[in-house]
Amino acid sequence: MTKEKFDINKKAVIVSVEVEADGITSELDFIVDTGSPETLFSENAIRIIGYTTVDSIEDVPIQTVSGSSKAYRYVIDKMSALGVCKHEFKVISHPMPSGSGAYGLLGLDFFENTRLIIDFKTAEIIV
Repeated sequence: MTKEKFDINKKAVIVSVEVEADGITSELDFIVDTGSPETLFSENAIRIIGYTTVDSIEDVPIQTVSGSSKAYRYVIDKMSALGVCKHEFKVISHPMPSGSGAYGLLGLDFFENTRLIIDFKTAEIIV
C-alpha cells in the first residue's frame, strides 16, 4: 500500500509520475482522472521525454468534452506513480487545457488491478 498527500487547494488530485523513455527519466506532475479510460500525455510531456509524432504507433480518434479529435498513441518504456509501475505502457497524447497544472492524466488503465482510494478529508491518495 502506498499513501501520498495531495494539495486539496489545487482543485485536482495531482501526483508525481516518473517516466522513462529511451533511457532518460523525467519526473512530471499528472492529474489522477478516474473519468478518463486511458492515460493521456500532453504534447509538452511527449516533447519533454524526447518523443515526436514520428515515434507514435498509431493515430486514434478520441472524444473529449469539447468534441471529437485526433490523438497519437505512444508506448512508454516505464511509468511509475504511487507504487504502481507499468512497462511498455500504451498512452495517448493530446493537448491539455491551459492552466491545468499538469503534464497529463493518469486514467483508469494505469490503476488496473489496484485498489484506489482518494480521501478528500485527509487529502491523501492510497493505492
